[in-house]
Amino acid sequence: MRRAGRVLLLAAIVAVLIGVLELLHVSAATLIGALAGALIFSLILRQELRFPEPLYLIGQALLGASIGASIDLDTLRSIGGDWPVVLLVSVATILGSVVLGLMLSARGTITRETAVFSSVPGGASGLTVMSRDLGADDRVVTVLQYLRVVIIVASLPFIVNLVFHPSESGSSARIASTEHLVPALGFTAVSVAVGLLVGRFARLPAGGVFGPMLVAAIVHGWFGAVGVPNALQQAAFVLIGLSVGLRFTRAAFATIRSLLPLALLNIVIVMIMCAALGAWLAHVTDLSPLDGYLATTPGGFSAVLAIATTTGGDLTFVTAAQLVRLLMILAGAPIFAWFLRRR
Repeated sequence: MRRAGRVLLLAAIVAVLIGVLELLHVSAATLIGALAGALIFSLILRQELRFPEPLYLIGQALLGASIGASIDLDTLRSIGGDWPVVLLVSVATILGSVVLGLMLSARGTITRETAVFSSVPGGASGLTVMSRDLGADDRVVTVLQYLRVVIIVASLPFIVNLVFHPSESGSSARIASTEHLVPALGFTAVSVAVGLLVGRFARLPAGGVFGPMLVAAIVHGWFGAVGVPNALQQAAFVLIGLSVGLRFTRAAFATIRSLLPLALLNIVIVMIMCAALGAWLAHVTDLSPLDGYLATTPGGFSAVLAIATTTGGDLTFVTAAQLVRLLMILAGAPIFAWFLRRR
């Protein structure tokens, strides 16, 4: 099959899968659809197609700019006097998941870096694009990270209704005004272009993500209340999913398949651990048990905020707590990767 034909075939498969996942309201449907389509293309249809590395870098940069646009000091300040407890819970979650990750690597099937980045909850998209630069197998990291996200998002509404019985209807989420396209594109262009240069010349670890993220956080206010347009965010997820999926081999899939029983056990333990930490967080603060649970849920950020909004929860606190853990994970990943390599 000619290259153009393979490209069209891959595009058709990915489009159908993304459409089905969107209809099913699956979290991160674009990335999962692109990844699944690439896997079908490579493993089932046994077709090969080399993904251009510059497109992968652009996908990284767009994701970094999206994360940087969400960094808001006012949101972090909203934690108030409870920030030591939130930090403690975040650290405990990360350390617990690191230990579980090291246990996952004990069989020697995957490296410690791969196992740890596959187990740490939160920041699935960021860790996925950073993992290869930090010495991990991003194919394994992507599948295991989003396996956890899918399980959490699918189970979250049932857990909330069966365990917490929310009685408040909550306030409807405010619909933000449509972004002005020109300022949004200007913000994105500056964040991506300058960020990639900063990441390259400053030799930042995972500079394709961190450079644009830092620049976006700095220049965000200059362009008004805008961020990366949604179409470009979705394009970034497609690029990332395709770049990872097209590198899958049958040997890599066999490695992941052998890890699935332990990986599922890992996910269940992380969910239970986070639920326990959420109960303790609610106990030592003025949060409701539901807010404590949502603030510590290990993944499915958008679904968590949707539940918090519709149940009358403390949306600001939940957002801030999730954001603190996300920033700690993204900032600490290069340091921890360096520590593992040194050992």
